[in-house]
Amino acid sequence: MNGAAVRHPHAQSRLGDWTPEHTPGVAEAVAPLSLGGGDPLPGGRTVRLLVVSGCSATEQVVQDMRWHGFDAHAAQSGATTLEEYAGYDVILLDIELPDIDGLAVCRAIRSASDVPIVGFVSESSELDRVLCLEAGCDDCIEKPYRSRELVARINAILRRVHGGPAREDPAEEPRRLRHGPLLIDPVAREVRVDGRPVDMTRKEFDLLYLLAADPEKVFTREELMIRVWEHPDGAEISPRASRTIDTHVSSLRSKLGGGGWIIAIRGVGFRFRGPGSAD
Repeated sequence: MNGAAVRHPHAQSRLGDWTPEHTPGVAEAVAPLSLGGGDPLPGGRTVRLLVVSGCSATEQVVQDMRWHGFDAHAAQSGATTLEEYAGYDVILLDIELPDIDGLAVCRAIRSASDVPIVGFVSESSELDRVLCLEAGCDDCIEKPYRSRELVARINAILRRVHGGPAREDPAEEPRRLRHGPLLIDPVAREVRVDGRPVDMTRKEFDLLYLLAADPEKVFTREELMIRVWEHPDGAEISPRASRTIDTHVSSLRSKLGGGGWIIAIRGVGFRFRGPGSAD
């Protein structure tokens, strides 16, 4: 290489109208990550990833993910996705598909499988993010996306799915939580309100359990990003990452039947409020 820096050609990509000339003049240098997609799953198998989009840039995204070490493939339609998703470890799903609404595809997959799904939404569309999460996506990311951010999000999901959340004392089993009508079972990863099961994405469950396990503690946004999203300790929390927290809190409030369970502390973060707790 003669000491020259290696630059990844798809440092910034877009599911939609992305073309090479839309990339900034100086491409972002992307070195292989220490925990990249090439890290095998338990058993030594490479992560199989399905990119679902009907846009012309889909193959470029597939090549981008292969560069990061994933065994990536493309599906150009919702119908094809519903036929093939079972063979993959992660689904990257553009909610704007040519044949079937992407949210409907997500709901159909989630009704039959727990495969991780990352939804792609239009930039700054809070409604799309909320709808994605409510449909069953584990995470969502805005278009255009940054490769390193997407890979980090995929890796975080895979760590939770195959390794589980780390606990300070590995010998200590997570305890079941009950707050009035709300029951949270960390072993079954089940949430019930008045006996009624409430569907949760992985991140929603992790966020709710963290807050509810320490009811009156105020968690800063930095703490939430580190403990739920595995954000690097000390790294700056971007506006986009902050919106991710807001989106998940909004979705949780809706699913739990009201905003009283999770209280926003202006300028700080959030805390859980159980029945009978003081504001």
